[in-house]
Amino acid sequence: MKRVFILGAGASRELKFKISIIDAGYKTIKINDCFEIGPLSSGYFYYISKLQDFLNKVLKISASVKVSDDLMEQIKIYFNLNYNKDISKKELLQEEEISKKINIEKLYIFLEEKIQEKERENDNLLQNKSFRNLCSARFNLIKYIHNSMAYVSYYCISINHMILSKYIIKNGGNIISFNWDILFEEVMITTGKWTPKDGYGINFNDIIYKNEKDEEQEILPKVNSKNLILKPHGSINWYSKDEQMNTQILFIQLNPNLRSGNFGLLGRYEKKDYSSSITPPGIKRESFPEVWDKMKRLLEQADEIIAIGFSFNDNDKYIKEEFDEIKFKKDLEIIIINPDNEKLKTIYKRVFYTDNICTKHKTFSQYCLSL
Repeated sequence: MKRVFILGAGASRELKFKISIIDAGYKTIKINDCFEIGPLSSGYFYYISKLQDFLNKVLKISASVKVSDDLMEQIKIYFNLNYNKDISKKELLQEEEISKKINIEKLYIFLEEKIQEKERENDNLLQNKSFRNLCSARFNLIKYIHNSMAYVSYYCISINHMILSKYIIKNGGNIISFNWDILFEEVMITTGKWTPKDGYGINFNDIIYKNEKDEEQEILPKVNSKNLILKPHGSINWYSKDEQMNTQILFIQLNPNLRSGNFGLLGRYEKKDYSSSITPPGIKRESFPEVWDKMKRLLEQADEIIAIGFSFNDNDKYIKEEFDEIKFKKDLEIIIINPDNEKLKTIYKRVFYTDNICTKHKTFSQYCLSL
């Protein structure tokens, strides 16, 4: 049976992490050293702020990811347009219900659309202060997403992703992830059966290691990956040079067997002509055609699709258009893992052209327990 897992934002809705604080590897964590976070979409700024507070209590070094002034200015504009109210940085970071009104993907789309408007309206963009402010805010949002997700990936081990990775290695399956984080890939590397060098389905133009010793010691598994992890919206460990999205570069940030300790290992690549390759949902892109083509082939060959936290929300409208071109198997089986899975049945029937849909579990953790 050919099985495909689709991971949406809901896969990070109920994350429970074990925090590793030993340089030499993992250790057994006491219950009071565990931290719950999520989701990594709405309320993102609040949850990352709480994670930083927790890390600062249990680690010797300071965890710090800051919301820049220009980004905060655009967040205020976005919040006022949507809710006719003001929002302070304190509310953004410390008030959960207020922070949850800001979906980080929708905020990204908002900035992209405003920048595109300026590009259509103005010829001399370099002299346009509003345009420069928007570009600066977008850059700092990407930086915030990149650095905060790096914290999550570096200090936190997602138990759910770990269970799923072991199941896939044992029983087979390919993954389509619409998330920017690398939680799943990190645990896939530790199985020794998957490597990002070929497991992403991309022919990278270059592979860069943060640490030269890691490159010399071949820290990644010496295997050919049997499972693909396709990421149509990009990934925080993919980079482009001079903003050319067709020249993808894989950045190996740390030795996966040596977690925690000195966060300096995870610093951003400093050359100015490299930028993180993540793209916002909601705006149809041709950033990763190689990934989209392979994704369509996987879905056409699939006998079973397990959709975890993938709800076809307002940001995913264009994905339905992409799926219209796919010729799914007539006997395709679909399992929905989502709190609103009953409501999703109708949407899934229209997208996948099948009535063979079941809703076994409401949460990722419930599904993982069943494995």
